Amino acid sequence: MMVQHGVSPVASMDGLASSLRHLREVFTRPDFETMARQHARGKLTVQEKIACLFDAGTFMEAMAPSPGLDPRHGERRLLTGHGQMHGRQVAVAIFDSAIAAGSVTISTGVKLIKQMQLAEAQRCPLLIDWDSGGADINDGVASLDIFRQIFTQINEISGRVPTLSIISGLNAGGGAYAPVMTDTVIMIDGSMMAVTGPTVIKVATGEDVTPDEMGGAQLHSAKSGEAHYRVATYTEAARLARRYFSYMPESMWDFPPCTESRQKRGVPTNLRAIITQARQNARLKKNAGWDIRTFIEAAVDDDSWLEYHERFGTSAVVGLARIAGIAVAILANQRQVLGASMTAASASKVTRFLQLANAYHLPVITLVDVPGFIATQEESEGQILSKGAALLMMYPNVMVPRVSVVIDKAFGGAYCAMDSLTTSIRARFCKHYGFTTGQIAVMGKEAGPFFTYGGDSGDPAVRERNQERYETEYLNMRLAFEGHFVTPLEPADLRQRLVEDVPPLYAAYQEYWHTLMHELDLVQAQCPALWDELRYGAIRGLIQPL
Repeated sequence: MMVQHGVSPVASMDGLASSLRHLREVFTRPDFETMARQHARGKLTVQEKIACLFDAGTFMEAMAPSPGLDPRHGERRLLTGHGQMHGRQVAVAIFDSAIAAGSVTISTGVKLIKQMQLAEAQRCPLLIDWDSGGADINDGVASLDIFRQIFTQINEISGRVPTLSIISGLNAGGGAYAPVMTDTVIMIDGSMMAVTGPTVIKVATGEDVTPDEMGGAQLHSAKSGEAHYRVATYTEAARLARRYFSYMPESMWDFPPCTESRQKRGVPTNLRAIITQARQNARLKKNAGWDIRTFIEAAVDDDSWLEYHERFGTSAVVGLARIAGIAVAILANQRQVLGASMTAASASKVTRFLQLANAYHLPVITLVDVPGFIATQEESEGQILSKGAALLMMYPNVMVPRVSVVIDKAFGGAYCAMDSLTTSIRARFCKHYGFTTGQIAVMGKEAGPFFTYGGDSGDPAVRERNQERYETEYLNMRLAFEGHFVTPLEPADLRQRLVEDVPPLYAAYQEYWHTLMHELDLVQAQCPALWDELRYGAIRGLIQPL
């Protein structure tokens, strides 16, 4: 053993013993053991999650359990409080799976309900981190009743304060139903949302299934559509949550924050050249597709595009962005998938995103390039008619400003579904444009000539001649422009037109909204019974799961 000069061996041994005692005390502390267990499972502790989510030093716990409570008490299974994200207050509730797998007792549920009510009362967004096995069996039917109350409370705040769920662990039963009732779901790889867990399946049926097979991030982000984002780590989830909330208002009584409007960097994208090249490729039987994100990026403020529900219903693209610093919702058709045809999944995706935009004052920008709804037996079985009808019904109910632009094809009922002049009940908040290179018609050139000019008897020359005639007579924007269904717009002017239109439309809408709120205040003062009906029914409306 080496001894420092001037230090006796006895003193060195005493120092070493003291250090060892300190290490032993640290390693045997309950919080250290909890951290070690969570890290061994690939999870963070609730304290580490708070550090990821909020601006440093801003988190304050609320409804903290008293020190005398049992370590496994239901109140200890949920951390509640609030902090700041980019200087704006956000309420939070985090399930602690280190205690009884985060299962929900009566006291856990009561605490969560109070936190939701507090978020609405304080008019601030709510983030819930779900890592819960569902209802606690030991509480019996009372634990089911408290979940029923949780569901009701989520229903009541839907559309009033933005709600975001992070799925960070294995969630079953009520712990899986509740998140999909919130506005947006971020799912971390390795987490699960399922009606029940793998262990229950094994006991009940003898079948071995994994959490991923039951309800993993891949399944819910790409197939069921019940997760809107999929990320690899909690750090990514926290970063995404912070960015997502930057586009949201603090509540339905506020508007999303605006940023400074900036000029686009670099050389403008030549959108007309993209369309022209695609047309030439189509005539040569080559790939005539493009990524609609190219058009989106050309239209919105730099570095502002945040795609939403990217892996589900991929023939449509939706997301959040900014135009002239104003937060907007972008909805577009994706030609790279099924030629941009609408499916039941993409129709549902667009409908629900419209609900989100309408609830939180996000102007809607629709870039239309849709040849129709998919007409297959599989899609018919997937309720393409009812899903399409829901989309057709949604646009007329949108209160926020709307700007639609027909990029290229807009055929049949799909043209009506993806915003059009006839859905503009609040016309003063709406603008409808069509690229001069676009096409609006009942049918495309594949089937249209047959029903217009008759059959071609299998003669390729006759078919080609009929198609050229149909393109000249019907597949152009002349009839649409002459009927004032859309206003002509050159592709090169897309960005500038949106920058000029969105701010005044949004200002007019804000003025209208403040007037409406004043009138509702009068209703509340003079007719409380009617106010209650509006409060629990009509105001803003629910954001429904798919």
